[in-house]
Amino acid sequence: MLKLEHSRLLQKRCGVSHFFSTIEGGVGGGTYATFNLGAYCGDDPQTVAANRRILCDELGLRPDHLVVPHEVHGDGICRIDSSYFEMNEEGRATFLNSCDALVTTMPDVCLAVTTADCVPVLLCDIEKTVVMAVHAGWRGVVNGIVPKAMGMMVSEYGVPLSSVCAVTGPCVSAAAYEVSRELVDTFSSLFSREQMMLVARATDTSFFLDLRRAVELQFIDAGIDRKNIGIHPGCTYSQADRYFSARRQGLNSGRLLSGIKLG
Repeated sequence: MLKLEHSRLLQKRCGVSHFFSTIEGGVGGGTYATFNLGAYCGDDPQTVAANRRILCDELGLRPDHLVVPHEVHGDGICRIDSSYFEMNEEGRATFLNSCDALVTTMPDVCLAVTTADCVPVLLCDIEKTVVMAVHAGWRGVVNGIVPKAMGMMVSEYGVPLSSVCAVTGPCVSAAAYEVSRELVDTFSSLFSREQMMLVARATDTSFFLDLRRAVELQFIDAGIDRKNIGIHPGCTYSQADRYFSARRQGLNSGRLLSGIKLG
C-alpha cells in the first residue's frame, strides 16, 4: 500500500498539495524495494516509471506534470513555466540536468526533488502563488541553495519572507551523519560559533553534522518567521522500515521524492 507523509504546517498554514514519499507502495525489489522514485540511482527505468505512475494516480496528476530534476549537489534553480511544456522529452531532460531546485507559479504542476539522506525542502507562500522544491545536501548548504531559493521568492516573485512557509522532509539525522573534521571546519565558516554548537558535535574520535538543523538556521537567518518553519523528524538512516538511505544501503539504492503543487 502506498504511504505518503505530509507536513502539518503546509496543510494548516498554506493548504497546499504536497507529499514526502516512503519506501512503501511500489513495484521495486532489492535495495530499491519497493517504491524507488529516483531515475539516476541504477534502478530499471521501467520500474521507476511504473512507480511514478502509481504516485501520479494517487495525486490525480498527469505524469508529465510531475517535474523532477537531475540533481548534482549544486545551486542551480530551474523555472518551470509554459515554455517547459512546449519542449519535447529530450529538451525537458536537458533543461532539468544539473538542477537542484525548481520553482513555478503554474497550477497542477508538481515540483519534486529526490533524496536519500540529503534534506528536501519545500517552500510556499501562504497566498499560494508560488512554490519551490529544493535539494540540500551538505554541498547545497555550503553553496547556499536554500537562501538563494528564498531570495528568489522575494526578488523575482515579490513574496515577502513573512508569508513564506518553509519545511524539510526526512533526511539523515545528526547521530548518523559522521563527517570529516574538514567539513566541520567548512561549516564553521558559514555559521556563528553559537550556531555551530547546534549544528556540529564531536567525540574523541569522530565528528557529526546536523544537516536539518543547518537548513533550519538558514531559514531563520534569511528571515522566515519561526511559526512558518516545519522540520520533519524522520531519519533516513536509522528508519530502514520507512526510508531509503544511500549511506546505509549504498549509492545503488532507492530514492525518496518530496513534492509540492499549486492547485
